Amino acid sequence: MVDYLSQVKPLEDAGMTDAEIAALLAASTASDIPIADLENFLDFESLAKRNAITGAWEGVLPDEIINNAFGLSDGLSAIFNHINKPRSIVIDTTVSPWASDAAALTNGLVAAGLITAQQQTDFYNLGGGLPNAGLTEAEVTQSRVDWEAAEAQRQAEEAERQAALLAMQQHMDWVSDYQGRFNLNVAAVLDDSPSRDNAALVAALRALADDLETNPWSA
Repeated sequence: MVDYLSQVKPLEDAGMTDAEIAALLAASTASDIPIADLENFLDFESLAKRNAITGAWEGVLPDEIINNAFGLSDGLSAIFNHINKPRSIVIDTTVSPWASDAAALTNGLVAAGLITAQQQTDFYNLGGGLPNAGLTEAEVTQSRVDWEAAEAQRQAEEAERQAALLAMQQHMDWVSDYQGRFNLNVAAVLDDSPSRDNAALVAALRALADDLETNPWSA
């Protein structure tokens, strides 16, 4: 299951539908594909190789760029143009236009018989494979439903925690308020050592009670 917050929501915020998100994530590799590894792969699989003298690409895939027998010239040209750029180090097939483009291109190459299904898999393995292969629109939708339910539960628990903290603080304030009134009305009588003036104490306690009744504490 994909993570809604880190994988789905950014694409959702970009305006993509759940079906589009599922297709893109399903075609996205775990990591970028290094250009050097891709060149070695193309050479080893006899799909494309640089001419040692001219530096031009030769082989099955470059021939398709020239002949366009299967209508795959544009996609292959984009890949090889990127490979040929001196500043190119990787192909970012992780949730980017390259992921969708690579999926469409490699599917077309397999359908045309220019590469095998295993070679397509090996190509994706250069980028750590496809961790979300086969992802469906329903699974993307479910990731949102699950996250929203979990978020609602988290917010409810947080509200409950905040309510408990507020109640505790209000109780402490209530005790503190009482202690302040006690000190104001009664403490002076009790501190009048060694006097034990019961009448004064009763009057002080009555004054305290009257104060509490007249000016009840409120949050």
